[in-house]
Amino acid sequence: MSATLHLNDKSCKDILLVHKYTKSAVPVETGKELVLEVDGQRIDTAATIINYLATQAKSDLLGQSAEEQAQIEDWLSFAATLRAAAKKDVLTNMQGKLNTHLNTSTFIVGNRLTIVDVELFGILHAYTRNMNVDSVPNVMRWFDLIQQLVVVKGGLESDFALFSINLDDVPEPAVAKKDDKKKDAKDAKKDDKKEGKKESKKEAAPAPAAAAAGGDAAAKDGKKKDKKEKKEKKEKKPAAPAEPEQPTVTRLDIRVGFIRTCKKHEGADSLYVEEIDVGDAEGPRTIVSGLVKWYPLEEMQERWVLVLCNLKPASMRGVKSNGMVLCATAPDGSAVELLKPVDTSKVKPGDRVYFEGQVGEPEKVLNPKKKYWETVQPDFKTKDDKIAYFQDMPFLIKTASGEPIKAEVATVQGGGIK
Repeated sequence: MSATLHLNDKSCKDILLVHKYTKSAVPVETGKELVLEVDGQRIDTAATIINYLATQAKSDLLGQSAEEQAQIEDWLSFAATLRAAAKKDVLTNMQGKLNTHLNTSTFIVGNRLTIVDVELFGILHAYTRNMNVDSVPNVMRWFDLIQQLVVVKGGLESDFALFSINLDDVPEPAVAKKDDKKKDAKDAKKDDKKEGKKESKKEAAPAPAAAAAGGDAAAKDGKKKDKKEKKEKKEKKPAAPAEPEQPTVTRLDIRVGFIRTCKKHEGADSLYVEEIDVGDAEGPRTIVSGLVKWYPLEEMQERWVLVLCNLKPASMRGVKSNGMVLCATAPDGSAVELLKPVDTSKVKPGDRVYFEGQVGEPEKVLNPKKKYWETVQPDFKTKDDKIAYFQDMPFLIKTASGEPIKAEVATVQGGGIK
């Protein structure tokens, strides 16, 4: 496949940074406009060119999950508007959307560097004179981090001059600490008590009228106390039952699925929208997957897969996804392959995956706060036999005949499953 990237030196510094950081083998030529020629086809949209370069790098710069990939596409669209925006609009977005987003985030998407960080850094590098602690403290913190990870570590200082940032002048995100809140509450109570004592002394004058008023107040206090005691005598509500003890992996609802139909997502080039039969009485589920890079559309039709069915539904670029197909990723990131039953003639949609010796019922919907999936996922992997495992226990599919069927991938060995 022959490709050539044509860049305008003045207006394409961001694309040049992406090209250099990904160590792309695509030759670069100086031109009047931004164009990528691939086998005679001309591509002139920045987001598509960035996707192409990142894909060639065979890394996770474009995200590790469908959700991340969708977020990256959104941010690349935002970056495209910044590329063409007037300086005033760039500064407005830098002070507004970006600075606000980075108040609680280290990177733009997820918890690691993605292609969005590289692209936005390349765009904003021309606006370092407009950065200051008062207006964009969070952008400055992020800018310094990306500068170290991309420019310094990549040895790109000759193309992208380093911007000196004194992080001592950059305040931490304004997030209240729990200890501070408790301290403030205690201080407030102390102040209230002091004020109460002062008021009591003032009201304790020996005048008859005051004494009468005090008697009325005491009577009222007595009534309140009686009511309070009556309330306390009432039975307390029973505590919520504790969660049953069971292995965390058994809380996952992993089932055999069969893709009935699959089509491209209308709003995201990297996503497929599948209708998958997982044995639900309501019919097939809609599930969104970021597999365009790894499977042609025709190979996504009428195929067996394994599906994590009890994830909380999530919207992916306007389409609600009700589950996640499970895939194994090669250790070097060179391949992503769908899991499937070893013998598809002996399974049906909805058959559940289990692990020998692990007993428990799956959750109806996984509580994201409990981090059940995140806890067990690092122990999901394939081995040299290309069979799927949880730790040293193979994925086993419970069939109608009672014969357990294992799950496999085509070629990936020693790959993580998610």
